[in-house]
Amino acid sequence: MDIDEIFGNSRVASPPTKSAVYVWGYNQSGQTGRKGEERNLRIPKQLPPELFGCPAGFNHRWLDIACGREHTAAVASDGLLFTWGANEFGQLGDGTEKGRKQPKKVKQLQTEFVISVSCGAHCTAAIAEPREKNGTEMTRRLWVWGQNQVAFHIPSG
Repeated sequence: MDIDEIFGNSRVASPPTKSAVYVWGYNQSGQTGRKGEERNLRIPKQLPPELFGCPAGFNHRWLDIACGREHTAAVASDGLLFTWGANEFGQLGDGTEKGRKQPKKVKQLQTEFVISVSCGAHCTAAIAEPREKNGTEMTRRLWVWGQNQVAFHIPSG
């Protein structure tokens, strides 16, 4: 009996070179990135890579994705952040309050390499580091935008 028979094959699998974004659920504000009258997606559907600027037949590899109440954000492997959906509080990071049903790069962060993203109900936060090192120590920064209001209720009694 050899070692592979005892412990199984010990080859390390390589990470995927492509991945996809699948969406489902409530779509009132376009947060699933799907066009048309699909208000509620009851089964997962893949978003076409062309929505993210990939030529047909190619895909980004995705590092992170997050959903707010009515908006979505995704980080591609090249460190670019895409957002779409409701934007009444500026949660898409494009400087407007106009919603969008298609993913779009967050221009303000194109000089950053976004590592992760998180969404609150009406806000978005990203951790990023500068793409240009400039001979200085690499520092990660927290970027936050959207609604800046704390609303909670503490019951008395």
